[in-house]
Amino acid sequence: MPKPPSQTAAAKPKKMPSQTEIDALTRDLVDRPYGEQQPKVKKAKPVTISLHPSMIEQLEDLALKNKRAGTGPKTVSAIIRDALAASGFVNY
Repeated sequence: MPKPPSQTAAAKPKKMPSQTEIDALTRDLVDRPYGEQQPKVKKAKPVTISLHPSMIEQLEDLALKNKRAGTGPKTVSAIIRDALAASGFVNY
């Protein structure tokens, strides 16, 4: 059964936003970079390598030791990145 005309959306008066609501929306939208190109961020790309189990164990032990001591690289990936950098590979 349809609603009577007095209860339809067209019959209800529209609420206009107050000046403070307009100002708040303006402040929220003013610094958004619409249409501008954002600089592309280079992200690390995951790579899979195969290592001997004893080498993996040594790397994991070193990472755990560094975590507990609060020094040095704390993940296997960070240890390998440091070793590659020391070998002359540059981190862009």
